[in-house]
Amino acid sequence: MTDPLTTLSGTLDTVWTLLARGATDRDAPARHPVLATSGRDGAEARMVVLREARRDPPRVEIFADRRSAKVSELSAEPRASLLVWDPALRLQVRLRARFQVLAGEAVAPLWQALPGAARALYGGRPAPGAPIPEPGDHIADPAAHAFCVLRGVLAEIETLHLATLGHRRALFRATDDWQGGWCAP
Repeated sequence: MTDPLTTLSGTLDTVWTLLARGATDRDAPARHPVLATSGRDGAEARMVVLREARRDPPRVEIFADRRSAKVSELSAEPRASLLVWDPALRLQVRLRARFQVLAGEAVAPLWQALPGAARALYGGRPAPGAPIPEPGDHIADPAAHAFCVLRGVLAEIETLHLATLGHRRALFRATDDWQGGWCAP
């Protein structure tokens, strides 16, 4: 059996399979990527939940509370990266994207589809990041106006496969119609 990560097309197909699984399977490695943004004091990184991954057009989606720091950071500087690590494949995937914040009527069907426990994550009091005396002092207060979707339109996909017989690195760009090329690891 041929390792798909030895070819550019196989590598890109593997990335999209990994992302698609992450958007639907709670146990998939790509379910919780790291989102890196540019914050007020420099780089910021946090784990998020991948909610959607589409190959055509190439994009990813994350749900967020509109009052969170990541939303204001992406509003100020929409270029950001997602980082995925698949330990079984020994594959690192970096996605560079331009994010837009979708809210209100544009995301109403997604809000309606969320189960109650998930809705409780958006709109609590006080707002995300605000100081509280004790963990129990945060009050869940589901609010549709606090819910938003961070949609990232992909510009680049970079992979690093930590292979036993030599690491392989590839870079795919939207500007090159995702043809890709090998890079020194």
